[in-house]
This record gives sequence, C-alpha cells and structure tokens, in this order.
Amino acid sequence: METIADGIIRLGSRLHNFYLLIEGGKATAIDVGCSGDLGTLVEGLAAEGLTLDDVEGIVLTHAHADHAGAAREAADKGVTVHAHRDEVVRLLGKYEGKEAITPLDLPLWKPAVWTFLSTLARRGVLKQPRLIDVTEFDDGDTLDLPGKPVVIHTPGHTEGHTAFHVPDKKVLFSGDAMVTIGLIGPGPGPQLMPKQFHNDVDLATASLERLEGIEADMVLPGHGDAYKGTPESMVKKVRARLDAG
Repeated sequence: METIADGIIRLGSRLHNFYLLIEGGKATAIDVGCSGDLGTLVEGLAAEGLTLDDVEGIVLTHAHADHAGAAREAADKGVTVHAHRDEVVRLLGKYEGKEAITPLDLPLWKPAVWTFLSTLARRGVLKQPRLIDVTEFDDGDTLDLPGKPVVIHTPGHTEGHTAFHVPDKKVLFSGDAMVTIGLIGPGPGPQLMPKQFHNDVDLATASLERLEGIEADMVLPGHGDAYKGTPESMVKKVRARLDAG
C-alpha cells in the first residue's frame, strides 16, 4: 500500500496496481486486481478508516484478470461495477475472441516472465469469476462517483480499455494504455505493454493520441510506479521507445 497523494492510494503488488480514490469519506476503486486481491482492497480501505460499504463504485480500465479478477466478489458484497460498454461482453463471459494471453504466448526462456507469472498466480490471476451485472459508461462520461473520474476510451489493449482523468487532482489513471515497467522486458520507464498483451497493438499505439492533451501532473499506470509528469511528456517517451525499436 502506498499513499500517492491526498486521497489516492495505490494497492496491489510490485507488478500490478489498482487504486482507491477517496473523497468525502467515500471511495471509488479504480480496478480491483486479481481474484485474490479483495482482502488487499479491504485492508487499504481500513487503513483509511473505511469499509467496503464506503466504496461507491468500482470502475474498471478493462476486463483482464489482473484488473477485474476480484470484481465479482466485490459485486456479490454489494459494490456496483462500472466498465466501458465495449468491455461488458468480456466481463460477462460472452466474449468470443481470445480473452487474454496464455503462458505459451510469452518468451518462457526469460526469467522476468516467470517472475511475472508466479507473482500474479499467487494473487489469483488464473481465476476470474464472471460478472452478472455491469453498469456501462461511454467515452467522455463524467462518473457520479468520488473524484468524478472522466472516461477516456483508449481501445487497443482491449476493445473497451479506458483511462480515467481526475481533473481536480490533476491525475490520469492510464490502466494498460501505457505503463512504466516492462513485465517481460524491456527495462523500466514509460512504454506500451508488450505486443503479446494487446488485442490490437496498432490501435493501442493510435490511442496514445487521446492521452496527449489531458491536463494532469501525474500518470498512474496499471503496472509500474507513478509517472511524475504530464501525460503528453509520457506519451512522447513511449513513442520514442517505440521508434527506437
């Protein structure tokens, strides 16, 4: 657990992040980690004097098991789950495409791959109970939840992948649209997720343009440490890394 700024708490492991956005004694959860991470969420809330009853809603960047794995358990306890309309079929278990990578998609000869797989497996990433009900949002919506996150549709990683802008705190939650750690290589720093992780890597690259004009002083990714700078400067570094090959 890490306090990023007033009212923003980072939870998860060193390889995956989810967040609490707290305002007025209530919270929005931005992603909820793997299926075994609900206890981590509850502990993070307790450290702030809150309980799961104080979570006004969970907003998901996307449906992958390291971001939405604990959503069903939270929903069963009464928390409303929100996601982009193009992501709902994945969350309900009705998606007909390839849902996520498998170990066979990865370069298994790399030690970093085994570290990544074993860390998330211990958190329950191999299990993802499907949701029964999801509240949909769309691009440009301002959600009536603590922090008033603004929806920025950034497809490519998945069809309904979403970043969230919190103007009052000048923060962008980028999910897996851009991250600051190479889960299976390369090294740390602003970058796209490896191509194996994307549904459409060209679309994921094109979606970076949607983040360039966001007014924020910090970017909080789904993987890696906070980026202390503007989204525009982070996008430039991501593009430079892509150009360098």
